[in-house]
Amino acid sequence: MNAYQKEPTLTPAAHSTQLVQRKMATLKTIALVVVLVHFVLDVYGLSSDDTCRERLEKLLANLNEKFQNHQTENTKVDAMFRIIQDENSYLKSRLKSLEEIVLTSSRRTEKLEARIADLESSNWFLKSRLTTETTNYRVNKKYSSTLLGNLKTDDSRKVNTTTGPSLTKGNEIEVHRKTAMVKRKISQLENKPSASNEKRLLTGIQSTSTPFPDEAAFSAYVSVHETDISKDFTIHFDTIVTNIGNHYNKHTGIFTTPQHGVYVFTWNLYCNTGGYIFSQLVVNSNVVGAMLTDAVGATDIRSATGTVVVEVNQGDVVFVRTHPTNSHVGNLRSNSAWRSSFNGWKLY
Repeated sequence: MNAYQKEPTLTPAAHSTQLVQRKMATLKTIALVVVLVHFVLDVYGLSSDDTCRERLEKLLANLNEKFQNHQTENTKVDAMFRIIQDENSYLKSRLKSLEEIVLTSSRRTEKLEARIADLESSNWFLKSRLTTETTNYRVNKKYSSTLLGNLKTDDSRKVNTTTGPSLTKGNEIEVHRKTAMVKRKISQLENKPSASNEKRLLTGIQSTSTPFPDEAAFSAYVSVHETDISKDFTIHFDTIVTNIGNHYNKHTGIFTTPQHGVYVFTWNLYCNTGGYIFSQLVVNSNVVGAMLTDAVGATDIRSATGTVVVEVNQGDVVFVRTHPTNSHVGNLRSNSAWRSSFNGWKLY
């Protein structure tokens, strides 16, 4: 319609008809809303006689009940989760305690094995020494008997010569000289120290009665060209160079400290080309030193050296082991030209 065009004027009858139609449309809309409300009320189980406020209160009560039930279930779940967490923490602490007990027992077992090996070595040495002493005693006794026999022969000759023609002055002096010489030899044999007291018969076992009663020092290396290792593996440096006080055991790889003090320990390890080894210096069950021997990317073997200065108590055990959890690549290597070694000495 044109803006300048006027709306056609309706007659009163047409106008009344239009108003009636609009009212009818409004009533239809209201009736449809009422039907929908009744349908919703029927779905949720509310009677049409209830007021709107009562219906809302019922809906809120229903929702509140469901919310409380949900909160109760969440509380139960949280309580179960806390119980599981507590049990998990207890099991972890118990497992850690058991691991420490097992580790301590293992170290004590190694210490006892080392002590047994020392006692066996000492027992074998004492048996060898007893055999040597017995043999020396028999030889000395036989030699003494021979000399005594010679002495008696000379004395009898002296008696015979005195009953016969008179001895000359020179012959008498000669008899006295030989008699004195035999007596001196017998005295020397009786007072002669045993050879086993001057020199040890067992090669490689150091004397426990050293001129260093309050000192301790050792040096040992691995004689095997390649040693298969694993996690938490105690390395046995089986060839001893120095062992003052005999406190290092080559069978177990363990050094037992003779007395409280400050000690210096060094260890040197070689590994395969392209490999690596994590190692630790351990006092009892405490890690006091750690080292990585890394030959990754190298074209030849590689080594590393670790040094630790530590205060230890009498009876503590010190040893070198591989890392208990970290893995390794390749094995431990040693050779006459490059040795994997373990050394230690008392500083003060």
